[in-house]
Amino acid sequence: MKPLVIVLVLLSRVDPALAGLNPLSSEMHQKCYGNGICRLECSTSEMLVAYCMFQLECCVKGNPEP
Repeated sequence: MKPLVIVLVLLSRVDPALAGLNPLSSEMHQKCYGNGICRLECSTSEMLVAYCMFQLECCVKGNPEP
């Protein structure tokens, strides 16, 4: 139990400067497919139109034409 607490404390105190080293952070919210945005998951008001790197979804607001 004690090692789990230690791991959780360390994960909660991750240095924001290290976020740039995460390859996923550079792909998040990147433009794709015209006016789409790469996200982990499209919201209900968005439509999935393609996939980005690292299995992110390219989401476009509304219901675009095919």
